[in-house]
Amino acid sequence: MGPAVIVQGVVFDLDGLLVDSEPLQIAAWQAFLAGYGKRLEDGLLSELFGLRLRDSARLVIERLALPLTLEQVLAERDAIFLDSLAGRLCPMPGARELVTELAERGVPLALATSGHRHYVERALAEIGLAGMFPVLVTAEDVEQGKPAPDCYRLAADWLGLPPEACLALEDAPLGVRAARAAGLRCLAIPNEHTRSLPGLEEADAILPSLHEVLPWLEAQSWLERKTGPNDGSR
Repeated sequence: MGPAVIVQGVVFDLDGLLVDSEPLQIAAWQAFLAGYGKRLEDGLLSELFGLRLRDSARLVIERLALPLTLEQVLAERDAIFLDSLAGRLCPMPGARELVTELAERGVPLALATSGHRHYVERALAEIGLAGMFPVLVTAEDVEQGKPAPDCYRLAADWLGLPPEACLALEDAPLGVRAARAAGLRCLAIPNEHTRSLPGLEEADAILPSLHEVLPWLEAQSWLERKTGPNDGSR
């Protein structure tokens, strides 16, 4: 008999974890701000990772003293970003394999993202993961975005699981903080933009890529090892 299954559901972040969208996100901000003679410096940029667009826009308006309303910034920046997506969104290494393997094992899956639904559905389709997440929690579904715990609490609730039975996979410190505050276990899989940001250490572990997630979970007995019909391997 295998070990007790501690992780009963897995909740994924999207941007920077499953999809390599952050270069396009940054380019969209820079293109938008260039029209107003402004630039997104590294210090401010590092604060945006994991935020909803609405929360990012508020911060940018305040820090850069933009003479625009929140709605103007949202509309203009979003138009630039969405126009840049076609054929340019790629899955992060191991993303499709991990999602597919967990689904095949019957592990309930959810997405808890700061992205808005129109973009999220388009991004999942672009990277070949449309329809893989029975539960989608997007920016429109919560009162407060990350680092507030709302999206992860809602994802666990919609999965019908207690938070402590769920595992969050995150790439950014704000997401790690949100997952931990919601009571989920959390693995951090940072990318080149988030790897040096403080706060990742609040996760249960930091892994180099999504390829390492399943072996790590099995080694910790957080997930049953997959056994084949003959020798215990596939």
